[in-house]
Amino acid sequence: MRPLWQVVLMALLGLTNFGSAQRDILRDIVRALKEPRPATELLARTPMFVITNDESLFNFFRSHLPPVHNAEFVPLKDLATRLDEMLTTERSVVVLIDRSRGDLTIEQRSLLPYDLTLIRRQDVIVASEVVRDAKGVRYRVFLSAPSFLGLKQAIERLQQRKVREPREMRFQEVMPVKIAVVITNAGQEMVNAFAERTNLNFVWATPETISRVQDLLVTETEIYLLVSPVSPSLRERLPFNLKLLSPNQSVAVRKSKGGDYWQVLLYGAFPEALRGLLRRYADITTVPLEPMVLTHPVIGAVKRLLVVPFGDVVYYRDRVGDFATQVFRAVQNARFADETVMPEKPPEPLYDWAPFQDGTIERSRLVEVAKMHKADLLLAGRLAGFETQTVRRQELSSRPSPAADKRIWEVATIRTETVTARLQVWLYEGQTGEVIWQRTITASASKQTTESVRRTEATEPPPLQPDRASFFVSDDRLYASAATAVVSELLTVMREEIHWLAQPKAPVVVAVAPTVVEGLVGGVDIGDDGVFVYVDIGQNQGIKVGDAFRIVREVVLKTERKTVRVEEELGEAIVVAVYPEACKARVIYGAEAVARWKEAALRARLIPTPRPTEKSAEPEKPTEATKQTPAPPPLPAPAKP
Repeated sequence: MRPLWQVVLMALLGLTNFGSAQRDILRDIVRALKEPRPATELLARTPMFVITNDESLFNFFRSHLPPVHNAEFVPLKDLATRLDEMLTTERSVVVLIDRSRGDLTIEQRSLLPYDLTLIRRQDVIVASEVVRDAKGVRYRVFLSAPSFLGLKQAIERLQQRKVREPREMRFQEVMPVKIAVVITNAGQEMVNAFAERTNLNFVWATPETISRVQDLLVTETEIYLLVSPVSPSLRERLPFNLKLLSPNQSVAVRKSKGGDYWQVLLYGAFPEALRGLLRRYADITTVPLEPMVLTHPVIGAVKRLLVVPFGDVVYYRDRVGDFATQVFRAVQNARFADETVMPEKPPEPLYDWAPFQDGTIERSRLVEVAKMHKADLLLAGRLAGFETQTVRRQELSSRPSPAADKRIWEVATIRTETVTARLQVWLYEGQTGEVIWQRTITASASKQTTESVRRTEATEPPPLQPDRASFFVSDDRLYASAATAVVSELLTVMREEIHWLAQPKAPVVVAVAPTVVEGLVGGVDIGDDGVFVYVDIGQNQGIKVGDAFRIVREVVLKTERKTVRVEEELGEAIVVAVYPEACKARVIYGAEAVARWKEAALRARLIPTPRPTEKSAEPEKPTEATKQTPAPPPLPAPAKP
């Protein structure tokens, strides 16, 4: 059935007694009857190149496009070599520039629907033009902002813009925003981490290029993200005297410049300490006015780390699995020590590891166990429990109604289930049994479900019910996800709060090997280039590009005697993109089944891959030397690369 505006247009244009002027008027009338749609929807109807600073910005932009679209990522660094292709392509070209990560050159402005020389440091640009030629209709879109927050706002502004036809895709908007000044000696990666967490627009400079933002330092908020060493000339500008700190101390402080302008200092004794301060104070208004000094335990090269089996909660054991092994494997792959081991049984006369797990073990026992296993450090702890919450809220949306004075209102009831795991952990010194570091760590996993959608046609919106909260959680898999999240948080906090002077053959930031073999499918993307699934485990859980998942769904069979849960395998998927807490995988077979059950609760189970080895396939013949070699300790550390 054709829309009303098409029927009216065909009828009126079929009348031959109208002149050209009258026809133009009628076209304008029919155009006004068209329902406006988001500009991103019209843009997505054409294949496009997306030129931007890095792939994370590309993925963020794609999340604002309709599910069906065709977009190809072009790194900004490659634009110089592909400029001619971008100028002559039959595709639309979208340029997304977070200027804190890099900028376009003047030579590349011919590609843009905006003059680069007009952009000020505080400007957010949203511009678009329409290209019409023999190849068809396509668009050139330019979004530019001083930092990630401004670019995010520009993308959302483009999505909110309503258009009816291609010619309305010709526009230019300039929005000045309030900016801060970031001075850092920690590099681009730290600036990116700050940009993706903060709610500020900013420009940044290094201590060597501070002169180019000198005018802004007088009037705007100053934020210093620093690691050791700090030059004497820069120290004089800071709101805190760094000479008062010892080499293993970090500090966070905020000092007023008058009004709503501040001097903010986040100083880390080492890079991971600064990263921890960024996580803690993403909102600079929460930085304390009085200096908060953090002292980090300093640990030298560790030959052997003993991980005492972590305790769990018996009631949740069937939902979480073998938590002790999960923690051990995660710590082992983090490579805090040359070798990481876990003992098989507690020392006599102890019957279990409970005193180690709850922090009540005697110091003499700790020293005894450390000496028995030749360990420099002991790590112990327990899963203290879970907190659950389910919140039901109502969301209101609307769309036009056939009646001129009414709208069709939709009230969706959204159920959000959250499980929070709490982990207590202690790190002991092996020779003395003293506590080096202890923390209680929490992490959460959540799931959002649309329970119902109620539609009504009225002039005024219907009233919404207040949020309803309860402690019941229907999806038991959230317990395992929360346990995995708290283990990942443990590794992150250990890197941020402990100064490891040496880690054998590993950088400060390492990729954790998979500590979980299963994730929840949060979304299914069906497009011309295939079927993709988004899974809620990623880089922080050790997932990498190329890993394979088996996609399954749970089927509940109810009979008079019992309820049986069985699994149905739908297909397999290969990971093509990895994010900190999620990953994207292409379904290589079973795409139709996955697409058919996209609304069901799907799980992605990691398919183990054989570990490569340099040894030959032929078994090695035993020799006298090998016969006399003692057996290795239980659960040895992984082979060094």
